[in-house]
Amino acid sequence: MRFFDQYDRFYQTTATLLKPNRFQQRWRMIVAQNRQLFEGARVLDLASHDGRWAFAALKAGAAYVEGVEGRAELVQSSFDNFNAYGIDPASFSFVCKDLVRYLSAENLESFDIVLNLGFFYHTLRHMEIIENMARTNAKYFVFDTGLIDAEEALILVRREAVADPRNAIDHRGAGADSVPIGIVSRAALTLMLDSVGYDCNEVDWRSLVTDFSECEEYAAGGRGTFVARRRDPNSNAPAP
Repeated sequence: MRFFDQYDRFYQTTATLLKPNRFQQRWRMIVAQNRQLFEGARVLDLASHDGRWAFAALKAGAAYVEGVEGRAELVQSSFDNFNAYGIDPASFSFVCKDLVRYLSAENLESFDIVLNLGFFYHTLRHMEIIENMARTNAKYFVFDTGLIDAEEALILVRREAVADPRNAIDHRGAGADSVPIGIVSRAALTLMLDSVGYDCNEVDWRSLVTDFSECEEYAAGGRGTFVARRRDPNSNAPAP
């Protein structure tokens, strides 16, 4: 049985298109392939939507999850979902806040894993976000993001309507109908992560997935899943 078939409230509360096989294959690549990273971990889930990935992290063995989501109705759905499934309230929290402001707080807490799933192509503040993710002292980041097809380290800038709950929020609170966002290339993501001391590896969807229905952009290379690991700060230190 597919993971979210067992917890189908998330099919009802999603504000994205309901595509069960897409949910399943993303769960496999994001969570199941990396299950050992979640065991006993404190997990920060950025742009946590209705709590689906925070929930999956707990089911994979995480000790605590905290979700940050800019839309109040999705935060409420997250609490409702966790309560409906009887999740211990001490093991989770959800915060309704623009994630850039959340990450820039002076008293930012430490986490073992930071999830950045389905968000990084809905912002133009990529480097600021990555720098502040690093302030959590997390050993691992997991990204799942749309990408542009370019060999160079590039960011494609365009506008996005804020009324669609799948899109960016108006983080300035200026009443804008649309906001500028940027879609990064693989090289750009790798460069930014390298600059804060993380090595980035892409999960190989093509060798692990046989059914790409509802998630064709992963097969085409227009979207990818990445695990970044913090380098040992002493790895390049001179020998004593």
